[in-house]
Amino acid sequence: MSVDTVEASQAASIPAQASTAPPAKRTKIKVVLFSGGSGTHSITEVLRQHPQIDLRILINAYDDGHSTGRLRRFFPGMLGPSDVRKNVSRLMPVTERCQRSLKTLSDIRLPIGATPQYALNILDAICTGDLSALPQPIAETCGQLDFRQWRILNLFLQSFLLYHRQQLTLGRAFDFTDCALGNLIFAGCYVCEQFDFNATVRAFCALYEVPANCLVNITQGENLFLVAAKEDGTVLLQEGDIVASQSAAKIRELFLVDQDTFLGSIEGQAEPAGGWMNVLRQGSRSPRLNPEAAAALLEADVIVYGPGTQHSSLFPSYLTESVAESIAANKRADKIFVGNTRRDFDIPEDDMNDLARKFMDTMNRRGQNRVDWQDLVTQFLVQTHREGAETEGKFIPFRPSEFPYQLDTVRVRNWESSAGRHSGGFFLDQIRQAVQSRIDLELTELHHLITIIVPALNEEKTLHQVLESLVGLDFQSLGLSKEILVVDGGSTDNTCQIARSVRGVRLLERQNAAYVKGSAGMGSALRRGIEAARGNYIAFFPSDGEYLVSDLFQCVATLPKTNSKAVFGTRSVKVLDLSKELKRIYEKSQKLYLTSKYGGMLLSVLTLLLYNRYVTDILTSVKVFDGALLRSLHLESKGREIDTEIVAKLALRHEYLLELPVEYAPRTRSQGKKISVLDGLRSLLTLIRYRLAA
Repeated sequence: MSVDTVEASQAASIPAQASTAPPAKRTKIKVVLFSGGSGTHSITEVLRQHPQIDLRILINAYDDGHSTGRLRRFFPGMLGPSDVRKNVSRLMPVTERCQRSLKTLSDIRLPIGATPQYALNILDAICTGDLSALPQPIAETCGQLDFRQWRILNLFLQSFLLYHRQQLTLGRAFDFTDCALGNLIFAGCYVCEQFDFNATVRAFCALYEVPANCLVNITQGENLFLVAAKEDGTVLLQEGDIVASQSAAKIRELFLVDQDTFLGSIEGQAEPAGGWMNVLRQGSRSPRLNPEAAAALLEADVIVYGPGTQHSSLFPSYLTESVAESIAANKRADKIFVGNTRRDFDIPEDDMNDLARKFMDTMNRRGQNRVDWQDLVTQFLVQTHREGAETEGKFIPFRPSEFPYQLDTVRVRNWESSAGRHSGGFFLDQIRQAVQSRIDLELTELHHLITIIVPALNEEKTLHQVLESLVGLDFQSLGLSKEILVVDGGSTDNTCQIARSVRGVRLLERQNAAYVKGSAGMGSALRRGIEAARGNYIAFFPSDGEYLVSDLFQCVATLPKTNSKAVFGTRSVKVLDLSKELKRIYEKSQKLYLTSKYGGMLLSVLTLLLYNRYVTDILTSVKVFDGALLRSLHLESKGREIDTEIVAKLALRHEYLLELPVEYAPRTRSQGKKISVLDGLRSLLTLIRYRLAA
């Protein structure tokens, strides 16, 4: 008897005792995401990176276009590998050079028009390790693979080559043109796994170090083909036609057709005298649910129906037997339908009401079962038009009065981080709100977006250059996307036209008399920007060209590094001769010179006396805040005194304020500098007022 067996026997003989330990506290929530190939990219990125989320992605594999379709015909019984490869590419770790190389290799496509011999020579060279025989990009990536990767890759590609040689004896050769190497690797893996598609997905994921069960095919691997019928009578006979440009008529019905019917009676055949519908209905099948997918749905804390190409990537998944029943059986999960932000080829005329109804129809497999909608969805996330958007016609409309389900389940907001792409951070915020009340686990907030507020009043000379510099700022290394809001204070020059001309900038104009009457200066502009801001971080940056945007980046980068919630860019540190600089700025105005020099000092000293806090540059125009903190200050000032209001309220809350030195190239009065003596007096009085009111 082995040592392990003896130890197990002895352990079994010990009487079991009731555990008195409290149940282990949860450390993660389980999220299941219905996904396609690329529509959920930003959502997937955020969910997979969050340390408290255990992510499962469910896909279908009915993709059938171009080289994927040719592979499916060459390997009868195999579903499409493209969406598997795209998701694996997002989910795999890329911290090591060998991992990045494998990802790059998988995405390399053979040239359009590549001959079979050219392609086979490349595959042979990869297998033998003959880098000199490979094109430079392929040779470079192969040379950086580690031994484990190369060994498994070699096995899969050798299996592909063996299968191809066998097919050549039958007179069949594969057309390699524009085929991704990752798809050929998958096909070789399919051969190694004895033509079992779901086993192939698992083995393929293992090669790329994607965690087990993180990516799951929704079905048991039945080789079905997707066909769509449109309201105008048109039939889209291939999945590739569904995702391509098409007529404006809405897609009415989807069919999953068995292999024999599709290859024998549909593909390459003339339309029957009675039309396609009888053939489609007779060949239509409902695939069975993969047990791994069923288990994930039953155990999930959150189930997400992602955005994407609805009629190919998502709705077909819901036609799978027992999907709706498994979801309905999970009574505790939040179930979130994420609507597309903009139109796609398959939804040229659909609105959000259409998508919601089609979702329910496919979940109930066109009337084959009856699951109540409330057991399938707890929230609908709907895109709203952005103020000032120039592309509103591309957004999918939402008509609340016609929505077929309860309106209190609908969350309408701007979910975009960039044109057509959801913000994964906004979506994570929604999950946090959904689960926080019922799960004993506080999900860490993810700062994902910075809003840069640029107040402007008659700044046509400097605004364009400032905005172009801000657009060029890249915060991705900090895990942040950005939005830029220009808030106009009532300009009479070309300021608004310039702001509208810069791509990626959103303009908030003074539009009506009520707003003009209730506003008076920079404070009002900043407050309006704060109200419109969507960011977790909010920054103030001037439109006058006096500051460098690179200094703004450093201020933003300091927030997560230091856990600070407010960072000011101070001009005081880098000034060599304050008197000389101020005389240049204010030219012949002795009053403004004295006010600026000693007024700034007075503000700093008064802040120290009143709030026990010394701030070197209260009136700096470069400021960055934690968004929640800034909003909670409930700012009231209309003019430049908003600077001292912010400092006063931060001090009263005992919030730390960090200052970083910034470069400063001030304008003169004749060049447009606007600050006045009255602004300074209001700032002083504001410091005193908030201290007395405390």
